[in-house]
Amino acid sequence: MTGEPIRYVRTKDAQQAVEGREVEIVNALGIPWQAGQRHHIRCPYPGHGGADDWRLNSKGRAICTCTDRKTDSVFDIAGKVEGLDFEASKIRCVEIVGRVDLIQEKAADGPRQATDAAALLSARPENRDDALPRAYLAHRLGIEADTVLMPTTPAVGLRALGYYDPPKGKGTGKPVHVGDYPCAVYGQTDAAGRQHAHRIYLKAEGRGKADLGMAANGTVREAKKSAKRVGEESTAGRVVTWGDPARSPWCIIAEGIETASAVAHAFRQEIEAKALYVAAGVNAGGIEAFAPWPETRRVTVAADRDEMAKITAPNPSRRGERAARTFGVRHHEQVAVAYALAGEPGSATDWLDIHTAGGPDAVRAGILAAQAFEPTAQEADGERDRVEGLDELQRVEGEYPLPHLEGLTLAYQRTKTGRVWVHQAVKVGDAMEMIPVASPFGVLARLRFADDDDAYGLRLVVEDMGGRRRNIDVDRGTFARQGAAETRSVLFGCGLRTEGDGEHIAVKALKAADPRHEIAVVRRPGWHHGEDGTAPFFVCPDGQIIGAGDGGLELSVNARIGATVARGGTIEAWREAVAAACSAPRCEHWIIGAIAGFCAPILSLCGMDTCGINLSGMTSGGKTTAQRLAVSAWSRAALDQRDSLLQSARATANAVELMAARSNGTVLAMDELGHVVGKELGRIIYSLASGVGKGRMGADAQRRTSHTWSTFILFSAEKSLEEKVRSDGGEWAGGMAVRIPDIDISGINRAVDQGVLDSIATVDRNHGHAGPAFVEAMIAAGLHLRAQDIRRGIDKSARAIAGPEADGKHVRAALPFAILDTAGRLAQRLGILPQEVDVARAVRWAWSRFAASSDAVALDPEQQATTNLRAWIAERWGSSIHPTVPDDNGRAPMRDALGWFDDSTVYVPAHRIVEAAGGALKEIEIGRALDAQGFIVKTHGKDCFYVSYVPRIGKLKAYALTRRAFGRSDEVETAFGVYAGGRA
Repeated sequence: MTGEPIRYVRTKDAQQAVEGREVEIVNALGIPWQAGQRHHIRCPYPGHGGADDWRLNSKGRAICTCTDRKTDSVFDIAGKVEGLDFEASKIRCVEIVGRVDLIQEKAADGPRQATDAAALLSARPENRDDALPRAYLAHRLGIEADTVLMPTTPAVGLRALGYYDPPKGKGTGKPVHVGDYPCAVYGQTDAAGRQHAHRIYLKAEGRGKADLGMAANGTVREAKKSAKRVGEESTAGRVVTWGDPARSPWCIIAEGIETASAVAHAFRQEIEAKALYVAAGVNAGGIEAFAPWPETRRVTVAADRDEMAKITAPNPSRRGERAARTFGVRHHEQVAVAYALAGEPGSATDWLDIHTAGGPDAVRAGILAAQAFEPTAQEADGERDRVEGLDELQRVEGEYPLPHLEGLTLAYQRTKTGRVWVHQAVKVGDAMEMIPVASPFGVLARLRFADDDDAYGLRLVVEDMGGRRRNIDVDRGTFARQGAAETRSVLFGCGLRTEGDGEHIAVKALKAADPRHEIAVVRRPGWHHGEDGTAPFFVCPDGQIIGAGDGGLELSVNARIGATVARGGTIEAWREAVAAACSAPRCEHWIIGAIAGFCAPILSLCGMDTCGINLSGMTSGGKTTAQRLAVSAWSRAALDQRDSLLQSARATANAVELMAARSNGTVLAMDELGHVVGKELGRIIYSLASGVGKGRMGADAQRRTSHTWSTFILFSAEKSLEEKVRSDGGEWAGGMAVRIPDIDISGINRAVDQGVLDSIATVDRNHGHAGPAFVEAMIAAGLHLRAQDIRRGIDKSARAIAGPEADGKHVRAALPFAILDTAGRLAQRLGILPQEVDVARAVRWAWSRFAASSDAVALDPEQQATTNLRAWIAERWGSSIHPTVPDDNGRAPMRDALGWFDDSTVYVPAHRIVEAAGGALKEIEIGRALDAQGFIVKTHGKDCFYVSYVPRIGKLKAYALTRRAFGRSDEVETAFGVYAGGRA
């Protein structure tokens, strides 16, 4: 060590010493300040100036208007006035207040010596004394230093090395410095060339182990310590060696370095002749973990005898013998194993003791008399169980790779019940214990979401509660939301089990994980473009990539449908089932269903909005069969399968968004809309057609990524969509009708032969082939590069279906039918759909059913408003729509009625007209529509469609409608009597 000792004061001690004595200190520094003084004085800091610009406040801190700093402590003041650094300022201040007892000293020996193996074995020259390791061994063996046979592994001596106790109490406090002592460092190695080191703190000049006193727990401090381990790799089995392990056929292994040195001294001749090498395992565990070098043919374990009973340990441990037998049972099939116990039975003796008592000849004689090892049946069974356990441990480590962490030690170990779990290294007292925290989980790769601005994620693997592997893709952004609650929920849902705060430890590990392997993924199936803007490629719901070449892209495992749901049977058998369905008489809706499975790849390729159809009609009409036919092109149509593209409509709005995203580019079939409230159904229709889910905010006030989709929808319900929405109090609008046109299946054949039904049912076993085959054929024909041509063809078809006189609304309503027509014809042309399927006839039938439905009325808002208004008046006539004349008892007409009538006119209050017309139009638009049709009898004035006075009722804004169109013209019985010809 070099240099003068360094003086210092702990900051906390200095602060406590000067508190309340700031005036005394500044006076000692030559600053004329009095206690209680209020006026400013000239600034005492060098380089500052000006009168009345410095003062000391009531808290003893200086305020200087010459500087940007708000206040200065007394240490800052001393530093500025006398040009001292912070450490010197603390010393100056405690000297002023007479607390020199707080000043401490530490050696000026340069940087602190690191204690990992590499740093210890390459210590600074000025702190080296490489004679110490030899001197220590000579002292222990009782021989001259120059006669000591030194290890062939490195041996380094340090003049002084800090010895530290663990931090006091719990937490992350600093280790407690006990003192600096000489130290011998002995390098360790193994057959794989991995390195470590062992240190022994010494007395001066190496004359024995250092006397380190008692630790806080009342035990004698241990002079021997392993070097600090770097990384997660175990160092067990690394040894100090004498001789050449790579060339010597015989190995003698002992526990301690001193014991092994005694053995090496006794077998020096054999070591120098490269017939033998000696290894020191450092402790009994090192012997058990030792693996001989490949050239080794014979191993003798020079074991300590631990058979002496003690008051504190009445049952002898026999630790040395147990270590020898453990080594033997693990290696006796590879090398010849023998072991020799030192000393007499019942004693506690090692081979250094034998050397001290009888010299090297006694050591040689005892070891050469070693007993050949033969395992007992119990030992053999135990070893077999251990190897099987290691195999399982290695399997778990391989299948569930834990991330490498800097500040957290995790490893797989067996629990008390024999399960392999993740364990955390936790300090308990002076020792580290491995505590089970979670069932196996790991990180396989990092993800880059190519369709989400290259956001990062992780591919995880979790052992579920059935012992199976579950892959999960998680977005790293979820770690910041509500304490990673979303991630923890996913982990638990996949079967992770934890103890204590295991789930939080798992999340800590995942936050720090940075796997080297990266996978580019997309979150949803359907069409995607390459990162370089290349031709589109298609991602199937099961993860199959079509047309991407060697792009290395994957579908997120979270979005994939299971293998058993995705594919089954053959496409030939599927065609036979479809042919049976499409040939059934008067079952055009089954043809529509079969075609619907091919619509979304065309729709999404062309960039069109999501749309679809609704099949309505009485139960047992084959609506669900049509949906099963559509879905069978991509997956098994099973309502009981979460992964299936056929799902019950009994779902929340969020679940519907997720269904739509999972069906992107394929088909979304939702069965039985009776489960959905009418008002909610209207919102679902608009949401699905928009192609994007609701925007949501996370707990961090950041907008979360919404689900998106482009798909073809196939609903089924007993009522038409218009009837369903209105019956539940919702408003039906033309926008709903054009997005999801209704096809009434009334009149279809309900008596299909059972043999045909059985043939159709085979799609449950033959599914998932036609959709991918359709896309493959499209790409092979280059159609994926002709999206605009396909779109123009769809628009042309829509105009033809709607008719030459159709307006824009009817043409738009015809788009889903045009897509069906295009998809059906193309699927036939590409050889996917059977040629005998009459696509054109089925599409014409579907359009005619829609055109005749009540849903289609919404396409003509004026007609819809008039129809709704007639129904509204008829429902209330005579009950809440009253005559304008008094009743038989002379009571005046009710002013709070919903409407009134006389012999020629029906009056509807202006504030009721929008409601009465079904909300299809605004009030001004309703007035124009009624006037254009000649239904308004009188008005308030020119360009005004209402009156401001109702006869016998009074001033009131109302619409005066012709009774011939909206009321009863014959004799009507009312609550007021008989009304005929306008009089009661």
